[in-house]
Amino acid sequence: MFIERLLNEGNAPLLEQMLRFTAARHQLLAEDVANVDTPGYQQKDLSTEKFQAALRQRVQERDSASPGTVVFDDISADLENPKRNILFHDGGNRSMEQLMSDSAKNALMHNMVVELLRKQFSALEMARKERVT
Repeated sequence: MFIERLLNEGNAPLLEQMLRFTAARHQLLAEDVANVDTPGYQQKDLSTEKFQAALRQRVQERDSASPGTVVFDDISADLENPKRNILFHDGGNRSMEQLMSDSAKNALMHNMVVELLRKQFSALEMARKERVT
């Protein structure tokens, strides 16, 4: 019960939501790469900026609310068709370089979140062991 309360009131729910976001974005980026030569294919992506803004807002709400009352599970990212690339004659808007850059940034974010969660769970496990003894 003590560990569960710490997890719910700490940053684990926020980090878990970030992990879900990076996993979903990875799937979309992989689909974009797979269809880079498909005529007329429009890239799909999740807006990192909008997702992070929603997380920031929720953290601010959590800071002024009672412990455990603010949740992060309902934060989602909207599917977008990015228009930042050149539109080709076949109607596609692809750039392999941009896709690879986005994939690398997303993987770095994913790995960082996994590491932060691992460290948080290790600290909680250590606290639990100290409490038992």
